[in-house]
Amino acid sequence: MKKLISILIPLLPYVVIGSIAYIDEIPDYTQKNSQYCAPVAASNGLIWLSKQKGSKQERLIKKLASRRYMDTSDKDGTGTTGVLNGLGKVAKELFGTYSELEYQGWRLHPPQYSKGISKPDINWIKDGVSQSSMVLLNVGWYTHDAKKDVYERVGGHWVTLVGFEGEMLVIHDPAPRAGKSFQNEEVQIKLIQEGNLEGKKSGLPTTANGRYILGAGMHLNSRADVAIIDGAVRLKL
Repeated sequence: MKKLISILIPLLPYVVIGSIAYIDEIPDYTQKNSQYCAPVAASNGLIWLSKQKGSKQERLIKKLASRRYMDTSDKDGTGTTGVLNGLGKVAKELFGTYSELEYQGWRLHPPQYSKGISKPDINWIKDGVSQSSMVLLNVGWYTHDAKKDVYERVGGHWVTLVGFEGEMLVIHDPAPRAGKSFQNEEVQIKLIQEGNLEGKKSGLPTTANGRYILGAGMHLNSRADVAIIDGAVRLKL
């Protein structure tokens, strides 16, 4: 038994680094504009990777939201295409280059960022949390008709993934309903086994099977019954 323990101990730091090592270091900025969740969530990760702090984040958010970057709408927020194009452009300005900018999910997006996977893989998502990479989750707000087993999309939201532990994700949610002070939000995930996603967005309807619900710990939009991971963006330097 002693010999087994001596073998396992060196592996423990690696496990910690891949899970909750950075949750207290990545910013948790609160959006001031109701539609700015994407630029705010992205700025959390970019500030973390660039090791910048303070007032620089506010300027970065305004840049990301602008027409030349994410082209965030005061009415409709930010689409997946805007997030990817804007994030890639700012990343090149901040870091010179990057090794990976990829998307998994059913939302419409430019082919150069595509992984060709419409159901975000939870292990791929988790692997994106590191000292040199960041992950944004695109959360869909849905009402659920239990009799028909249909999830009707009524809106969406962007959050920053900062860690994970077992069947729990740790996120920084920019929405004011999640609180205006720093908070590591522990959200339980649940795999959907059946049903369909419906709505007006391009890419719907599609199967709900194999997708993940963000359950206990998630601050739901008042119009929604449930939050589902519609997609994920992973940037690696």
